[in-house]
Parts: sequence; C-alpha cells; structure tokens
Amino acid sequence: MSKFSDMSRMAIRDIIPYEPGKPISEVEREYGLTDVIKLASNENPLGPSPMAMEAVKNAVAEMHLYPDGGGYHLKEKLSRSFDLPPNQIVLGNGSAEIVEQITEAFVGPGDEAIIGRQAFFKYRIAVKIMDGTVVWAEMPGLEYDADDMLNRVTNKTKVIFIANPNNPTGTLMDKGQVDYMMSKLPGHIIVVFDEAYYDYRSPERYPDSMEYLRQGRNVIILRTFSKSYGLAALRLGYAFSTPEISHAMNAVREAFNVNSLALVAGQAALDDHEFLRKTLEINSVGKEYFYKELERIGLVYIPTEANFVLIKTPLPGRDLFKELLFKGVVVRPVDGYGLPDYVRVSIGLPDENIRFFRELEELLRSKDQI
Repeated sequence: MSKFSDMSRMAIRDIIPYEPGKPISEVEREYGLTDVIKLASNENPLGPSPMAMEAVKNAVAEMHLYPDGGGYHLKEKLSRSFDLPPNQIVLGNGSAEIVEQITEAFVGPGDEAIIGRQAFFKYRIAVKIMDGTVVWAEMPGLEYDADDMLNRVTNKTKVIFIANPNNPTGTLMDKGQVDYMMSKLPGHIIVVFDEAYYDYRSPERYPDSMEYLRQGRNVIILRTFSKSYGLAALRLGYAFSTPEISHAMNAVREAFNVNSLALVAGQAALDDHEFLRKTLEINSVGKEYFYKELERIGLVYIPTEANFVLIKTPLPGRDLFKELLFKGVVVRPVDGYGLPDYVRVSIGLPDENIRFFRELEELLRSKDQI
C-alpha cells in the first residue's frame, strides 16, 4: 500500500500546518492546572460584545435552519456602515477563509504571490495549496519595505499580501510607504490589505486602503470580528473589493460558509460602540503597562499597533513558551516566522498582564537571564 504522503498532491507535501495558540483546556489537562491564562491568540480579554451575545441568544431557536447563504442582512449593514455596495462585500468563515478564497480564485500553478517573510502564516499555506510560488519579501526591522516588494515583482506576480498592522510583529506599513508602492505597481496585480487589527492602529500614520478601492484599484481589504468585537469562536470575517474581484471570490466561496449565529452576532456587534471603546481603552492601558515592565526588566520589544507585543527573550522563544506552560501562562512562540528568540504575547486584562510579568521575571531570574 502506498504511503499517504505519496498519494497527496506534490504541491502540499512540504506544507507545515498552521499552529494555533494552545487552548486553555488542553494546558489544564496536560499540566494538571486549574488557573491558566491564555495570552497566545490575540483574543479580546473582555470577552464577546454583549450586544452580539444577546443576538445569538435570540437566534439559537432557529439552529435547525440553514443560514442565509448570501448573508444579506449583514452585507446590507456593512454596506451602510462603510458606504459600499453589497456586491463589493464578501463574507468568510473568519478572514482566514477569505485568504483561501483569494488564492483559489486568482493563484494557479506557476503564479507568484509576494509575502513578507514575517507575515501571517496563513498566506504561504493558501498559496502553496494552489501550487503557486511564494516569493519572500524581506522585512528589515520587522517592517514591510516597499522597495524590496517592488523589486520582487515579475510578470508572474498575481497577488501581494500585506498584513497591516502585521501579525506577528505588530508593525505598520505607513501611508507614505503604501502610497509609494501603489504608485509603482502594475495595475493587474491584486494587493491584499489584511486589516484584522485595524481598530488598534494609529490613525495618523495609517493608509486609507478604502481610497484605493474607490479609485478602482485591484485591492482586497480584509477585516474581522474576531479581535476587537470578541467573536473569534464564531469565525466571521469580511472583505471589500471591486465588483469583479468580489464576484470571482464568491464563485469559489463554500456554500453556507458563515453560520446563522455568526451572521446575527456580526450585525449586532457593529452597533456595540461602547464595547469597542472599552476594548480599545483597555488595550491602550495594557500596552503602556507592557512597555513599562519590559523596560524595567530590560527586555527588547517591538512597539505595537495591535493588541499584542513581540518580545525578544534571552532564552529561545519555544523554550520560554514551554517553561511558562508549567506556570499556567500560555504565550506564542514565533520560530516558524524565522524569529526563534521572540515570543508574541497578547495584551490581557490588568491582572493577567501582572501575572504574566511576575511569572516571566521569576523564570528569567531563576535562570540568571536578567
């Protein structure tokens, strides 16, 4: 009998599966702990939007019915909120699924996609699944470099992925860099702006990606309800693009890809302005606390435009991750991004942040690393 690896498509054989943050229940089960905090997946520490939770409670009685496959009501609400026609909006089972829609619609064997070397892991997987070629753009200082990306454009380039703010670095490709790159790019190339952390960015430096769309440029703008609205478990993302690009993405979209509870939760969350305000406030306060503590301890960090901080550690990042698990603290190693000496840590509630730094400092002192 043939090995399964011999039966699978050649294009996927070297794909390393995406490694999600370790769930709290798994850590409690494996380590015999009962008080675990998870600062690994950039989830909203306040929980879900209260208005979204209420909407879900009111919708559970209809779980025996298939969802609205086109997401009519949510698209209409997004249309009004962002002043964009519904035919320029695509819904996804999380914005990560929309990344797959993009590559399924536009990337084939031999096509190239430019991706930052320290950019979100999902891009490379989606491109390789379609037998496309990943072209790595270097990120000096862990930031996108417009010239480096432009220098990698060929007649085979179909898509450029830009996570802005970037995950896992938290860095921003500012308006000047984006405007410069867009002014030089051939018009046929699709530029994907993945704005999962849009609500956390510094507005004064941030490019207006919607303006490129209004100009008719071939751009796709990704957003999500997972982060600032706290709906990660429901898997709900959306994209804005031209009518033609949106049509192609909808052609490959799975039937009923967004469930009914996610659809009503998304509609309600868009009205929960107070929850969004509290989310951004607690993140801002927590970010300043992170900076203060990291400087006190003497650790290098990357200033963030998101709800997490990338920290350089004196121990290998994966070793630190494993050591912290014994203490009931879950963070994220990022060696898969070529950053073996870093961990990414989500900004949590004040007591979670305090506990993280207490356990981190105790661990590093015990190993004479600070």
